[in-house]
Amino acid sequence: MAGVVATRAAVVELMLDLAGYRAEEALSDRLALEPAAGEGAFLLALARRLLASWQRQGRPTRDLAPALLAYELDEGRASQARQALGRLLADYGFGAQEARELAASWLRTGDFLLEAPGLPAADLVVGNPPYVRPEALPRERLSLYRSLYRTMRGRADLYVAFLEAALWRLKPGALCAFICPDRWLFNQYGAELRRLVAEAFSLELVLEMHRAAPFAQTVTAYPAITLIRRARQGQLVLAQFSEEGAPALEEEAVSRLRGLAEALEAVRQGQRVAGALPAGLRARRVEMAGHLSAEVRVDWSRPVLAPERLTLLRRLEERFPPLESEGTGTTVGIGLVTGLDEVFITSDPELVESSRLLPLALRSDTEGGLLRWSGHYLVNPWSPEGLVSLEDFPRLQAYFLRHAEALKRRYVARRAPAQWYRTIDRMQFALIERRKLYVPDIARCLEPVLDEGQTYPHHNLYVIWSEAWDLEALGGLLLSDVALFFVACYGVRMRGGYYRFQAQYLRRIRLPRPAEVTPRHRQGLVTAFRQRDRRLATRIACEIYGIAALPAGR
Repeated sequence: MAGVVATRAAVVELMLDLAGYRAEEALSDRLALEPAAGEGAFLLALARRLLASWQRQGRPTRDLAPALLAYELDEGRASQARQALGRLLADYGFGAQEARELAASWLRTGDFLLEAPGLPAADLVVGNPPYVRPEALPRERLSLYRSLYRTMRGRADLYVAFLEAALWRLKPGALCAFICPDRWLFNQYGAELRRLVAEAFSLELVLEMHRAAPFAQTVTAYPAITLIRRARQGQLVLAQFSEEGAPALEEEAVSRLRGLAEALEAVRQGQRVAGALPAGLRARRVEMAGHLSAEVRVDWSRPVLAPERLTLLRRLEERFPPLESEGTGTTVGIGLVTGLDEVFITSDPELVESSRLLPLALRSDTEGGLLRWSGHYLVNPWSPEGLVSLEDFPRLQAYFLRHAEALKRRYVARRAPAQWYRTIDRMQFALIERRKLYVPDIARCLEPVLDEGQTYPHHNLYVIWSEAWDLEALGGLLLSDVALFFVACYGVRMRGGYYRFQAQYLRRIRLPRPAEVTPRHRQGLVTAFRQRDRRLATRIACEIYGIAALPAGR
């Protein structure tokens, strides 16, 4: 299976320490389950601790087989891991045949997601599940996984299904310790998994390791160590670790991260304050049950936020309606997806009939806060009634025929061969001459830009129009840090401090009703928008929303 990324030995040892899986304990009485063994990073570490515990306690050999179980889908990797297990067992005095049999009982070749419902309940599920986007999975396999795991919805990555499968294999009070992307805590695709955690589990630790190096190779995966227990939700430790000045030797890294585990346990017990934490570690304890009342309890269908940010978000949600909701007169859309930009976008005004060229706004046209059209056109195959007849436009017909092979290879053309020259999206003709705000998809801050009805947006621009708002005043509100606060709560922050300003997040920004905005505030927002004065926009927005100060952090 694709998406296999090996975990560094020091990080594996850290996770086992955090999970309390130590050789000093009676590990032969527990079942440790590893769902995606790979070449054995976690499996070998589990086996070493299990064997040390078994030897220390003088337990019979028969107690070992039921204490460890791992799965690996790929037989080649599984074979390597079994050979490594055999060598480890030989070090403990096992004969070749006995070592092979025990290694085979510990590691099965198979699909954990398919076999998990029939497996015994575990005391610990630990590992690094594969990261695989849904479109990379065979359609039949994706459908099967989705039929088994309710959290595997929409754009959910495969690791989400592994998390759900692992959680349901836990005994009461048992723990799941995974290192995986933390996106499920914030993204829309993680909502079902957050709901599942709310129903029957306790999120105990999120240790963000974006700026550490937890894997054997460099990957962009937003990793975090996450501990989830099958218990009622209690306290949560939120932590970040940056491995600046990392030890050169893995043995030194293991020692350093063991100190990290001890520090995090002290934070969990309330015995360690931020000033006394090891270098590179930031951590704090959140008393989930105590901080929030029964009426304002943690809602895991929402992103996981610091309590002060969650409290403010709740207050604003109760007081103000979403930007796009019934009665607001405000709508969010997205620009046009062509399916073949190199054919459908041109800067040549003589390429085809002038009626078939539509000024197109690109993301680069909005830089600096003003719309500066770059002279690009959409080669437009649409009329208000539908696709035009090519026979009515000889130059357009000749142009599309020159590119027919590429146009017909597209999925949208194969699905509807008679419409082979269409763009993926259909034109919204009412949008062309409408005054509207453009919002670039990826940026560090919200950057609304006014279009006076001169262009049509390309797909990497989102568009907002309103029957009720003065668009420049609305642009001033969107320019403010208050609007960014909503997007930061609902969405995720990417590397480099960038946000995705997608329609799903823009629609959920809370707005005052236009009648609630005083003429003074309205004019101030217009001024802030025209001057691109984010500080002024934020000060006015805070007055409108009744916010003394925006809480920092996530």
